[in-house]
Amino acid sequence: MKEKVLSIPTPFGAPLVLYKNTWGKSDHSETLAIVSGLHGDHLNGMHLSSRLSQFLDNIVEGSDANYTLNGQVIIFPVVNLNAIQSGSRLWPYDGMDMDLAFPGNPAGETTEALASAVLKHTVNADWGIILQSALPHYEDAPHIQTLKMDGSIKKLARDLKIETVRKLQPSPQVNLSSHWQDMVSVTLSSGSPRTLNLPQCESLFQGIVNFMQAEGILKDRRKTKSDKNFPTRFYQPENEVTVLADTAGMFLHEVKVGTLIQEGQTIGEIRDLYSGKRLEEITAPADGFLVTLRQYPIVYEKESLATILTTKKSWWDIF
Repeated sequence: MKEKVLSIPTPFGAPLVLYKNTWGKSDHSETLAIVSGLHGDHLNGMHLSSRLSQFLDNIVEGSDANYTLNGQVIIFPVVNLNAIQSGSRLWPYDGMDMDLAFPGNPAGETTEALASAVLKHTVNADWGIILQSALPHYEDAPHIQTLKMDGSIKKLARDLKIETVRKLQPSPQVNLSSHWQDMVSVTLSSGSPRTLNLPQCESLFQGIVNFMQAEGILKDRRKTKSDKNFPTRFYQPENEVTVLADTAGMFLHEVKVGTLIQEGQTIGEIRDLYSGKRLEEITAPADGFLVTLRQYPIVYEKESLATILTTKKSWWDIF
């Protein structure tokens, strides 16, 4: 179940060890790979991985009689261990972003060796899910990020019961998702760094269980019906609108992330730190879904306050 895949010597005596959890056999069965903890402050993903690990342990050990494991599941719950131990986002010794170290190098520096091991043990999976949270100072509504938007991704999103799918602009081939393009893979982003949202994690857990059932990785002995018509919204890069601050001060938001807002609706305001006077009212420039909202209130001019996924039709929708 728990397997040591890499051990790296450290100056402190105890080695740095990378573990993966595996259930099922790789005998041509369907395989799902899940990776969390690429950033040390993304706690939602790490908790969700531990929740899934406990659930799969119970199935394999026979203490959960409702399910049978037919496929294989591989989970890397904690990748960036040193960052997690220090409570920081990045590798603490050199400030390296673990998600910019791929494909890695088994003979390279520590972060490169870790990245290489993770990719080696996941790249042949049929499906891949990366668990992450928003960037520092922001909160994400649960949504899927993907580099491609084809039928398999749309089915994956509906099986996961995620309402929002966001196609990203192509990125340099240095992160894990860019090296998972031969499989059906997505990044599942939710919540804020350094915080744990248990209800959100439980909802995402149920979605991943539903996906494993839909793809035959899990079999539920109970007679349950899957919702094949789950409503999911798909957004292209041109559907994104970034709301910027025109003034510097304290941003006080009036809306919640994950809600539908209308053009002209008040998102919040910016107030002067010294006088308390309102400097700017922030309003929505378009109708849409508020996928990201700034939580840290101190802002400078031209900093992003929110990201709205608009409901306008893109060329993709038209053609």
